[in-house]
Order: sequence, then structure tokens, then C-alpha cells
Amino acid sequence: MNQVWVFIFWCLILLSCAGEPNLSESNPKILEALEKRKALYRKEVLENCKRDMMERANLYVDSLIAAEISYQLSDSIVFPPKPLKPVSPGPIIIRDTVKARPVW
Repeated sequence: MNQVWVFIFWCLILLSCAGEPNLSESNPKILEALEKRKALYRKEVLENCKRDMMERANLYVDSLIAAEISYQLSDSIVFPPKPLKPVSPGPIIIRDTVKARPVW
């Protein structure tokens, strides 16, 4: 009985070691796993790209909105227009009627 178990044990060992695994790139299981990983990587890169793009777009839109609000606030202060310059009456002539006295 003991010899039967030893024989079965050795047969199982020999059968399990008989075939070498096919680890080449032509193996359909390896190709399938590779395609899944490529698709997952592409999806991850695309999600990161979309997230970064949305963050940059949000910053840009926020700055546009802030600039518009600032412009509207500064635009609400209305200053009156400058008055027109009066017409010049001409040169002013001063008659020298008083003579200067010496200081000392």
C-alpha cells in the first residue's frame, strides 16, 4: 500500500514538471493580459489629463470672473466730465502806477 502512494506521488511530480510554461509574447493569455493593462493605463492617463485640464480651466474662468467683477465695481463710480476751459480774455495788462522805493 505504501508503495502505491509513493508511485502515485512520483507520477504526479513527473507529470507536473513535464510541460514547460509558454512565456513567449505569442501566448494568447499573455497578450490578453497585456492588452488589459494597456487599456487600463490609457484610461488612467486620460483621466489624469482631463482632471488637470479641468483644474486649469477652472482657474482661468475664475480669473475672468474676478476681473469682470472688479471692472464692474470700478465702473459703478461715475465721475462728472471735465468742465470746458473758459475762453481767454486776452493778455492782462497791469499799469505800473507805483514806483518802487529803495529798501535801505
